[in-house]
Amino acid sequence: MTARRPLLRVMLTAHVSLSLLLWVPTMIVSALILVGVALWGDVDRSIWHYIAAQVPRWFALSLGVDAITTYLRVNLAHGRTRRDFLRQLWPYTAGLAVALAVMVTIGYQLERGAFEILGWEHRMAYPALYGDTGNVLGLLGVYSVMFLLWALAGAMIAAGFTRNVLLGVVTIPIGLLIAAPSELLTGLNGVPLFDRLTEPLRFPMLTTIGISLVGAVVGGLVTWAIVRAMPMRPKVA
Repeated sequence: MTARRPLLRVMLTAHVSLSLLLWVPTMIVSALILVGVALWGDVDRSIWHYIAAQVPRWFALSLGVDAITTYLRVNLAHGRTRRDFLRQLWPYTAGLAVALAVMVTIGYQLERGAFEILGWEHRMAYPALYGDTGNVLGLLGVYSVMFLLWALAGAMIAAGFTRNVLLGVVTIPIGLLIAAPSELLTGLNGVPLFDRLTEPLRFPMLTTIGISLVGAVVGGLVTWAIVRAMPMRPKVA
């Protein structure tokens, strides 16, 4: 992998390392909020679920943007083709999604353990397709798909704006449609009125994951089409 896909290793190392550095203080913040709720109120639901279902997805989107705006130029500056970059982009988004999902799942399990020790019921305020937080494989699968969708949406939007502003504006609603199934997976959204819009689309888990993967393929194809035709030259200092 390092010989034929050096940029894949570089992107994953940089972005997963950054994710780990931010994951620890995020866990600490979640724990402090939990302590505050316990001191001044009643703990009746997961605090980590509020954070995990909202904050990391925007981080995944920003990393997808960075993959295009930073590493595509690096790829070209080293004499490699756009096609070579795109071949490394897909496994990068998949690897990043799984790494983020593992961190989120560990957060759920640590909080669940604390709840059990203190005799609290570890439940979520909103129902999710994976059932409860004890379903480790369900958590890994759902969040891996969610982060994959958001990272691909970020890469596609960044590619659109890198080519021209008008195309970038057009890719924004496409990116939202690609990321939309993630709202059905986690059961908690941060977009106003989105819950009402997605309410008629409550499918079983496998159906929702299937729709999500179709969206991922669409996002990948659109990104491929944009980047392949992108008239970009590496900047020379």
